[in-house]
Amino acid sequence: MKVKKYPVAMRGRNPTNPTSRKPGIHLEQRLEINPDGLCNTLTTVQKDTLVLEKYIKEDGD
Repeated sequence: MKVKKYPVAMRGRNPTNPTSRKPGIHLEQRLEINPDGLCNTLTTVQKDTLVLEKYIKEDGD
């Protein structure tokens, strides 16, 4: 079995307009996967940066 790892950021975003940064609006948590394999910017918020592991079944597994 092969494992592929992706950096992921957990961010609060406006569900109807994710690019909006207007303060005081309703936000929902979402995972933003970086498919390039590069780390997202590190912040002082502990929950921001995560690693997603995707398990890929190979022939014979």
